Amino acid sequence: MKKIVKNVIIALLNPVSPIVILAVGWLLTILVTSPQPDFPRLINYLIADKGAILFFLLFWLVFSVIYTEQVNRIRSLKETIELKDEIIKEKENQLNHTAGLVLNRSGDFARFSRQLRFQDALAGFVKNNILVESAQIYTYSIKRINRDVVIKVVYDSAYVYDDVDINNLAQTYYELDYSEYAQLKDIINMWKELSINSVTSMREKDALIKEVVHGIETLFRNYFSELCGLQDIKEIENKHFTKYRILTLLIRLARRYSTTTIDNKNILGEANKEIEYYLLNGKRTGILSSILLEDTFMFKYTRNSCRKDGRAYVCFPANISNQNYIIVFSIQTFDLDEYIDLEQEIDNLKRDFVNRLNNY
Repeated sequence: MKKIVKNVIIALLNPVSPIVILAVGWLLTILVTSPQPDFPRLINYLIADKGAILFFLLFWLVFSVIYTEQVNRIRSLKETIELKDEIIKEKENQLNHTAGLVLNRSGDFARFSRQLRFQDALAGFVKNNILVESAQIYTYSIKRINRDVVIKVVYDSAYVYDDVDINNLAQTYYELDYSEYAQLKDIINMWKELSINSVTSMREKDALIKEVVHGIETLFRNYFSELCGLQDIKEIENKHFTKYRILTLLIRLARRYSTTTIDNKNILGEANKEIEYYLLNGKRTGILSSILLEDTFMFKYTRNSCRKDGRAYVCFPANISNQNYIIVFSIQTFDLDEYIDLEQEIDNLKRDFVNRLNNY
């Protein structure tokens, strides 16, 4: 409503509006008209006194010139403002584009800086520990997708000592049914409680042991039956590699072995020897056990290679800048137990790597 009233007032003040032009024409007509008895008194007064009409017409001419000048100035200012608005918008777009480039570059720089940090820590760790041949860092994530859990592992950095032959894992996925994943995590959590002796009551401890044993037996039996049912390598799917690795993990948990104990015994039996060999070597799954345990895990190289015989890999998880990582380093195990305490040595190596990483 206010806008309408404002527009009406502006229209009325316009000296060249139809209403004003009509009024001016009427006054000019009066100037050349003679008084008449039947004219209204005001009209006869204006006809008799020409000065008021001439004053109004002079005022109208001056106002028209001023009004026209101001309108032109306002129009010019609007055009200038619109042009500058366009320039400002263009500069804002350029600024946003530049800011995006800067953010991308800063992200690239942050990743590059992290890579250098990791590389320095890995190199120092390998060069200054006599047992360590190589060290690698992987990022990993765990996501539930429909009824499955998918664990994604991606290579990040590595350092290998001279003349050491190491194959890096570029990127891989491990798949597992979500209900089985939840069951396995419950077993692992209870196993950890028993391992650290956090349960003091004998009754609670016995109940927890029975629950762990039952969980291990149930999951092991299901996986063992499924894997033994495979007749040919061509039948093996991605989930089978994951399930076989979990079988090896369940055996260690059932025997209450340390997760850094190396165990290469046959699981599926002689009749399934070829299937088992492929399940063990067709896909690198040793790193998966450390992810599932959220703890240190050690496994031995099992493929045929003279240069890699006796090599073992140690994995342990780490959270760096809110990102989940798995650190993997390899050591030679020839006559290792005769000279050092393996458990203690691995703990020392882990602390050494973490300290080096924190110092860079």
